[in-house]
Amino acid sequence: MMNLINKKNIRVWSMLGMRRVVGMMLDEMSDWDNFIFLTADVARYFGTEKFEKEHPDKIMDVGIAEQNLIGISGGLAKEGMNVFAATYATFLTSRALDFIRVNMGYMKLKVKLIGVGGGLSEGDLSATHMALEDIANITAIPNITVISPSDALELVKVLLAVKDYSEPVYIRLTGKTNTPIIYKEDFEYKIGKANILKQGRDIALITNGVITQTALEVSLMLEEEGYTVAVIDMHTIKPLDTDTLNQYLSAKLIVSIQEHMTNCGMSGMIASHLARQGCSAKFLDIGIDDFYPPAAEYEDILTYCGLDKQSIYHRIKSCLANEMNQEKSDGIYG
Repeated sequence: MMNLINKKNIRVWSMLGMRRVVGMMLDEMSDWDNFIFLTADVARYFGTEKFEKEHPDKIMDVGIAEQNLIGISGGLAKEGMNVFAATYATFLTSRALDFIRVNMGYMKLKVKLIGVGGGLSEGDLSATHMALEDIANITAIPNITVISPSDALELVKVLLAVKDYSEPVYIRLTGKTNTPIIYKEDFEYKIGKANILKQGRDIALITNGVITQTALEVSLMLEEEGYTVAVIDMHTIKPLDTDTLNQYLSAKLIVSIQEHMTNCGMSGMIASHLARQGCSAKFLDIGIDDFYPPAAEYEDILTYCGLDKQSIYHRIKSCLANEMNQEKSDGIYG
């Protein structure tokens, strides 16, 4: 563990992408008491060949049968196994949703789910493989913690943190290979506690997943125009870190940036909290606006959906301009 997190590994993990990092972490996790890793016909995408040969009793592939994945995982967890179960996020959180609701939500069986291809990263396989409703689906179920790490190192920290966690967990993996490095060295990670990457008073950008890098780039563009901009890695979406959110209630603008449908998921939870607090700050919800995008390569589809840095920057600037015009109007006619 002491030698696990170092600058060389951080670079390697970034190049490989999150799903391969899970595969690499299996050797570390195999030493945990009663550990077992289940997949639904995606083991090869994690690079588990070596692990399967060395630990055949610690890995199980149930085939293309996501409901069975949850049923078997729940049964093993009930018998005391430390179960991690992984497959495509979209199938995991939609096709198997009733099984998750009963086994993990109602029965509280402590399975750790890993959804690969979160957001738009599998967009070249068409909308069937895009996970755009997964956070909304799972956060609606009681008793399940929802986490979306922003880079490969944070994923490693998440895996270590959920080892003995007291609740079922859904871990959403975003991006492909060559993911951005947000955390350049080891850091303190706590489930349910957001990481403030940058401080600022005018604008607060709240995000998670690999799009966090885009949020950081947008913050620099806004700072060139004189705004102070906070960037918050809201890696744990449920439970939401409302204490950190409350630090920005007096900002001019609070922005949710997510690879997910708008009006739900992280943005819906943030908006609900802000409303309960009577927050007067303008709120901007940036994501996929209630449509299924066409199939395309990852970077192209991000641009198509307005989730590239230029599009996000212009959305924020437009919102700020509208707010300024409204203030002028109120000053003249109010």
